[in-house]
Amino acid sequence: MSVMYASTIIAVSEEVLRLLANQHDLVTELLRDGNILKDDSDRQARSVDRKTAEFWRKTLEDEKAKVEGLELTLAVVGTMKAGKSTSINAIIGQEVLPNRNRPMTTLPTVIRHKVGQDEPHLTFLKPEPFNRAILRIKQELSKMSGDERAELPINSSEDGKLLIEDILSDRLSTLKSSYIGTAGVYSFLKSINDISRMCDPKNLNLPSPLTEYTSIREFPTIEVEFFHLKGKKQQVAGQLSLIDTPGPNEAGQVHLRGILEEQLQKASAVLAILDYTQLNSEADAEVRRAIEQVAKYSRDRLFVLVNKFDQRDRNSMDEKEVKRYVSGELFDHELPIERVFPVSSQLGYLANFALNEISTKGKLPDPDTAEWVEDFGQRALGVDWEEDLEDVERLKSSAERIWKRSMMLEPLEEVIGKAYAEAALIALKSAVEKMNHYDERIVEYLQMRDRSIHIDIKTLQSFISGLEKDIARIEKTKKEADSISTAALQQLRTKTNSIFDQGNKTLTKLIETLFNEGKRLEMKRNQIELANKQNKEKWVGLRFFKEFPSDANDIYINIAKNGKNVFSSKREANEFLDKIDEAIRADVGHLSNDIQNMVNESVQQMEAELQKRIDHNVSAVLEHAAQTLNDAFDLKISFKQKTITPIKVEFDQITNNSIEEKNVEKTKTRYERKWYTLWLREHEVSYTVYEDEFHIDTKKIGADVLKELNTSQKKLQKDLEKYVSQELGSNLTAYFDELKLYLDKFRGNLLDGVKDKQEKEETLGKLSAALKTFLDVASVHQQDLDFVGEALMQEIRKKEGSLV
Repeated sequence: MSVMYASTIIAVSEEVLRLLANQHDLVTELLRDGNILKDDSDRQARSVDRKTAEFWRKTLEDEKAKVEGLELTLAVVGTMKAGKSTSINAIIGQEVLPNRNRPMTTLPTVIRHKVGQDEPHLTFLKPEPFNRAILRIKQELSKMSGDERAELPINSSEDGKLLIEDILSDRLSTLKSSYIGTAGVYSFLKSINDISRMCDPKNLNLPSPLTEYTSIREFPTIEVEFFHLKGKKQQVAGQLSLIDTPGPNEAGQVHLRGILEEQLQKASAVLAILDYTQLNSEADAEVRRAIEQVAKYSRDRLFVLVNKFDQRDRNSMDEKEVKRYVSGELFDHELPIERVFPVSSQLGYLANFALNEISTKGKLPDPDTAEWVEDFGQRALGVDWEEDLEDVERLKSSAERIWKRSMMLEPLEEVIGKAYAEAALIALKSAVEKMNHYDERIVEYLQMRDRSIHIDIKTLQSFISGLEKDIARIEKTKKEADSISTAALQQLRTKTNSIFDQGNKTLTKLIETLFNEGKRLEMKRNQIELANKQNKEKWVGLRFFKEFPSDANDIYINIAKNGKNVFSSKREANEFLDKIDEAIRADVGHLSNDIQNMVNESVQQMEAELQKRIDHNVSAVLEHAAQTLNDAFDLKISFKQKTITPIKVEFDQITNNSIEEKNVEKTKTRYERKWYTLWLREHEVSYTVYEDEFHIDTKKIGADVLKELNTSQKKLQKDLEKYVSQELGSNLTAYFDELKLYLDKFRGNLLDGVKDKQEKEETLGKLSAALKTFLDVASVHQQDLDFVGEALMQEIRKKEGSLV
């Protein structure tokens, strides 16, 4: 089986390499022929322009290199403080990338798993742009006075000051092409980061060296063995590389956003790092938007780590809720729940480092030379961690314990492990998908240009005029949709406000009944001492809210009428609070779910009505455009209908635990026999003792719970308001903008056709022949690609539980 699989993959890879070379030649010839592809100087949208084709050509060169090495590239993307470097270090099993609180990734860095490479080795094959930048920086700094240099923003950090000194003194005049060891890697990465910052407009405003890097082969590459891949087998030898990409919010460097989007498009798969504490932040939203562009044709290889999950508290989303939220709300249900992994990269990387060191060296390094050891010791061993550094068995068991808490094992096995095992298969599939996407765009453009030559110019101009009218109608429909949505949103607000009002009244009744009319139990004080004088207290029972079916309907809670509940032990007090907590979670939770369902139903009704009215207004436009283009150009046009998903309305279940411990003076009675009654009878004797009591003020708890519930309801309304005012509006805008751009690209194609018609007959004939030739080549390439794609899919179907 494995021999057959290996031979199939090798045969397919040879065919994929042939097809990559053919498509690269096709794109190169299209660029070489000055009459086919247009530049974007006229700012007109087209299916393909020279800039797009140039990007494709470079991407195909990268794909060729990856297929030759059967290399899977996993682009790791995240915001500055999401823990991207920490997550990568946790995956690798040692601190290869520096962890700094400010931006560190400017130029994408490749980290490749290499069997047997214990010490990281960095190679940088294209240092010239940075070396030129260093020379320019020195020239500019030399012209400045000491005071002027001191005013540079980069001079506010110690690293910035050191960089200026190093460049002026020639300690840093060039970057080398090779660095060995963690210290060398750190020094290099810090240098290129600081040099890039020095070139920013905020500092010296020099040309950025980053713009000269476009190929994965030009990026810094670190080779090191990944700890959890040691001993892992592959049916076909392939390579696994992580690409550390710059985040969209890295120090405000706008050009990094373009680098990020390029690398996401070129990658075989994408691993997004989101911050659990900032799941809905603007920065994480930028990451999601960048990923969505890639996910259009590689969604099945998108994975998400939700980092800092160890910072959750009792009222935060649990593991299942996080998975549902990220999959449903953040990625519109198009990312499977199984591809979302809540983790703690910090715990994972500390545990992984420790296990790696113990496995390879039998001990941990000296804390004075490895700062992470102190972090590990404090997290794993406690305040006296230094005393146990020699106890290897305890170190290992503690590392395994926090490794389990990190929850990193599942993504390492399900993503990294499978990616390595299937690197060859995934690399091939990624290349095929990219070529498919390029073929579709090329054929679409060439077909329209070719057909345009054989249509008279008046008909072409009428098509263009029709598209322009369709685009204008879409703009008009957008304005009408804005008006419709405004009215629909007002109706939604009115309805949901009514739901909130009724829900709040019911919640108030529920809580007040629980805390003011609860089943009453006055504590039987001094039960032993007053055994003969025991008074039977009256009890008031509460079997609350039968109208709200829940598991708590049979719960009786003994609550003192005055709200002051006193217990002789903390255990009894906690048990009492647990009962209240259970009652609140059951009944209030049931009611809050009803509110949530009613709100979601109202939102869905509004969306359905809005979508219906928009579809009615837009359908005529789309039908006209599609019919024109399909009939005239034999294109398969389909328009995606945007589905707007409402936010998930959460209702926080809050109980305010409050136990007050008091040391109370008590007068007690005991019975003693006295001499003056000849020890014949017992006499009452009073004495004073101090005992601990545990007081719970249930009236205060009730008031606090109502206050928190009110706060939660306001948050619910605020979240809904955010949805209706931002989410819906932005989705509508994106929907109409996408339609306009889609039609505008076809308009651009036709405008190019009109210009073709204005050429001389001889020139037009040559153009027609060239278009037909290119179209034939592209069509044959598509057919061959379909055959290879089917062969790959057969192999994928054979592999149960495959990553792809």
